[in-house]
Amino acid sequence: MSLPALRPAPDDLHVDYLVDVLGRCAGDVFATMVGRPLTPGHSDDGGTSRPGSVVGMVGFAGSSTGLLVFSTTVDAAREITAGLLDAGEAAGASRDDVADAIGEIANMIAGSFRTRMATDGDCWAITVPTVTMGSDFYIKPMSSGRRALIPFRMGRHEILVELILTEQQARR
Repeated sequence: MSLPALRPAPDDLHVDYLVDVLGRCAGDVFATMVGRPLTPGHSDDGGTSRPGSVVGMVGFAGSSTGLLVFSTTVDAAREITAGLLDAGEAAGASRDDVADAIGEIANMIAGSFRTRMATDGDCWAITVPTVTMGSDFYIKPMSSGRRALIPFRMGRHEILVELILTEQQARR
Protein backbone atom coordinates (compact mmCIF):
# COMPACT_ATOMS: atom_id res chain seq x y z
CA MET A 1 0.00 0.00 0.00
CA SER A 2 2.98 2.37 0.32
CA LEU A 3 4.50 4.35 -2.50
CA PRO A 4 8.25 4.64 -2.94
CA ALA A 5 9.93 7.53 -1.18
CA LEU A 6 11.14 10.45 -3.26
CA ARG A 7 14.72 9.66 -2.32
CA PRO A 8 16.08 6.25 -1.27
CA ALA A 9 17.42 6.03 2.27
CA PRO A 10 18.70 3.27 4.54
CA ASP A 11 15.63 3.50 6.75
CA ASP A 12 13.13 2.39 4.06
CA LEU A 13 11.87 -0.40 6.30
CA HIS A 14 11.10 2.13 9.04
CA VAL A 15 9.22 4.37 6.58
CA ASP A 16 7.31 1.39 5.17
CA TYR A 17 6.34 0.46 8.73
CA LEU A 18 5.15 4.02 9.48
CA VAL A 19 3.09 4.09 6.28
CA ASP A 20 1.52 0.73 7.11
CA VAL A 21 0.63 1.87 10.65
CA LEU A 22 -0.76 5.19 9.37
CA GLY A 23 -2.91 3.43 6.77
CA ARG A 24 -4.35 1.11 9.41
CA CYS A 25 -5.03 4.02 11.75
CA ALA A 26 -6.90 5.92 9.00
CA GLY A 27 -9.00 2.84 8.21
CA ASP A 28 -9.84 2.30 11.88
CA VAL A 29 -10.87 5.94 12.40
CA PHE A 30 -13.16 5.88 9.38
CA ALA A 31 -14.76 2.58 10.30
CA THR A 32 -15.33 3.63 13.91
CA MET A 33 -16.04 7.35 13.78
CA VAL A 34 -17.39 8.01 10.27
CA GLY A 35 -19.12 4.66 9.75
CA ARG A 36 -17.71 4.33 6.25
CA PRO A 37 -14.99 1.89 5.28
CA LEU A 38 -11.88 2.94 3.40
CA THR A 39 -10.54 0.69 0.69
CA PRO A 40 -7.07 0.90 -0.83
CA GLY A 41 -7.01 3.19 -3.83
CA HIS A 42 -4.42 4.41 -6.29
CA SER A 43 -3.05 7.74 -7.39
CA ASP A 44 -2.34 8.06 -11.10
CA ASP A 45 -0.03 11.03 -10.73
CA GLY A 46 2.06 9.89 -7.75
CA GLY A 47 0.35 12.38 -5.46
CA THR A 48 1.44 15.59 -7.18
CA SER A 49 -2.13 16.86 -7.23
CA ARG A 50 -4.90 16.70 -4.66
CA PRO A 51 -8.31 15.14 -5.31
CA GLY A 52 -10.08 18.25 -4.12
CA SER A 53 -10.06 21.33 -2.11
CA VAL A 54 -10.21 20.30 1.55
CA VAL A 55 -6.95 19.56 3.36
CA GLY A 56 -6.34 18.83 7.04
CA MET A 57 -2.79 18.81 8.43
CA VAL A 58 -1.32 17.77 11.77
CA GLY A 59 2.36 18.09 12.62
CA PHE A 60 4.22 15.65 14.84
CA ALA A 61 7.57 15.64 16.61
CA GLY A 62 9.55 13.04 18.49
CA SER A 63 12.06 10.52 17.19
CA SER A 64 10.57 11.39 13.79
CA THR A 65 9.16 14.76 12.79
CA GLY A 66 6.87 15.77 10.01
CA LEU A 67 3.31 16.23 8.86
CA LEU A 68 0.28 14.07 8.39
CA VAL A 69 -1.81 15.47 5.52
CA PHE A 70 -5.40 14.41 4.85
CA SER A 71 -7.04 15.63 1.64
CA THR A 72 -10.26 15.06 -0.23
CA THR A 73 -13.01 16.73 -2.23
CA VAL A 74 -15.72 18.99 -0.84
CA ASP A 75 -18.34 16.30 -1.59
CA ALA A 76 -16.36 13.68 0.35
CA ALA A 77 -15.79 16.17 3.18
CA ARG A 78 -19.56 16.70 3.39
CA GLU A 79 -20.11 12.93 3.54
CA ILE A 80 -17.49 12.67 6.29
CA THR A 81 -19.25 15.47 8.15
CA ALA A 82 -22.55 13.57 7.78
CA GLY A 83 -20.90 10.49 9.25
CA LEU A 84 -19.72 12.46 12.28
CA LEU A 85 -23.00 14.36 12.77
CA ASP A 86 -26.59 13.23 12.94
CA ALA A 87 -28.05 12.80 9.44
CA GLY A 88 -30.45 15.71 9.98
CA GLU A 89 -27.67 18.06 11.01
CA ALA A 90 -25.42 17.11 8.09
CA ALA A 91 -27.91 18.31 5.48
CA GLY A 92 -27.53 21.86 6.80
CA ALA A 93 -23.83 21.61 7.61
CA SER A 94 -22.06 24.91 7.12
CA ARG A 95 -18.60 25.44 5.67
CA ASP A 96 -17.36 25.83 9.26
CA ASP A 97 -18.95 22.47 10.19
CA VAL A 98 -17.14 20.79 7.29
CA ALA A 99 -13.82 22.41 8.23
CA ASP A 100 -14.29 21.33 11.86
CA ALA A 101 -15.10 17.77 10.78
CA ILE A 102 -12.01 17.50 8.56
CA GLY A 103 -9.84 18.96 11.32
CA GLU A 104 -11.25 16.43 13.74
CA ILE A 105 -10.68 13.52 11.33
CA ALA A 106 -7.07 14.62 10.75
CA ASN A 107 -6.64 14.96 14.52
CA MET A 108 -8.13 11.51 15.21
CA ILE A 109 -5.91 9.84 12.61
CA ALA A 110 -2.82 11.61 13.99
CA GLY A 111 -3.83 10.77 17.57
CA SER A 112 -4.35 7.12 16.71
CA PHE A 113 -1.01 7.10 14.89
CA ARG A 114 0.73 8.71 17.87
CA THR A 115 -0.83 6.22 20.30
CA ARG A 116 0.21 3.28 18.14
CA MET A 117 3.76 4.55 17.93
CA ALA A 118 3.82 5.02 21.72
CA THR A 119 2.95 1.34 22.18
CA ASP A 120 6.10 0.64 20.18
CA GLY A 121 8.07 2.86 22.59
CA ASP A 122 8.21 5.87 20.26
CA CYS A 123 6.68 8.94 21.95
CA TRP A 124 5.54 11.85 19.80
CA ALA A 125 3.74 15.13 20.33
CA ILE A 126 1.18 16.35 17.78
CA THR A 127 0.02 19.83 16.85
CA VAL A 128 -3.46 21.27 16.63
CA PRO A 129 -4.93 20.47 13.18
CA THR A 130 -4.97 23.08 10.43
CA VAL A 131 -7.62 22.96 7.70
CA THR A 132 -7.40 24.65 4.32
CA MET A 133 -10.41 24.87 2.01
CA GLY A 134 -10.45 26.47 -1.40
CA SER A 135 -10.27 25.93 -5.10
CA ASP A 136 -6.81 27.04 -6.15
CA PHE A 137 -3.96 26.29 -3.76
CA TYR A 138 -0.85 24.15 -3.61
CA ILE A 139 0.72 22.66 -0.48
CA LYS A 140 4.48 22.36 -0.31
CA PRO A 141 6.18 21.66 3.03
CA MET A 142 9.18 23.90 3.59
CA SER A 143 11.64 21.12 4.29
CA SER A 144 13.51 18.44 2.52
CA GLY A 145 12.54 14.96 3.48
CA ARG A 146 10.56 11.95 2.44
CA ARG A 147 6.96 11.72 1.39
CA ALA A 148 4.70 8.71 1.15
CA LEU A 149 1.16 8.84 -0.17
CA ILE A 150 -1.57 6.45 0.94
CA PRO A 151 -4.55 6.65 -1.44
CA PHE A 152 -7.97 5.39 -0.38
CA ARG A 153 -11.49 5.18 -1.73
CA MET A 154 -14.53 5.91 0.40
CA GLY A 155 -17.28 4.72 -1.90
CA ARG A 156 -16.98 6.89 -4.99
CA HIS A 157 -14.68 9.42 -3.31
CA GLU A 158 -10.89 9.57 -3.39
CA ILE A 159 -9.13 10.29 -0.10
CA LEU A 160 -5.39 10.79 0.31
CA VAL A 161 -3.41 10.44 3.50
CA GLU A 162 0.18 11.57 3.18
CA LEU A 163 3.09 11.12 5.53
CA ILE A 164 5.83 13.73 5.21
CA LEU A 165 8.97 13.01 7.22
CA THR A 166 11.47 15.80 7.65
CA GLU A 167 15.15 15.06 7.70
CA GLN A 168 16.56 14.88 11.22
CA GLN A 169 19.30 17.38 11.94
CA ALA A 170 22.46 16.06 13.58
CA ARG A 171 22.39 16.75 17.31
CA ARG A 172 25.38 18.43 18.91
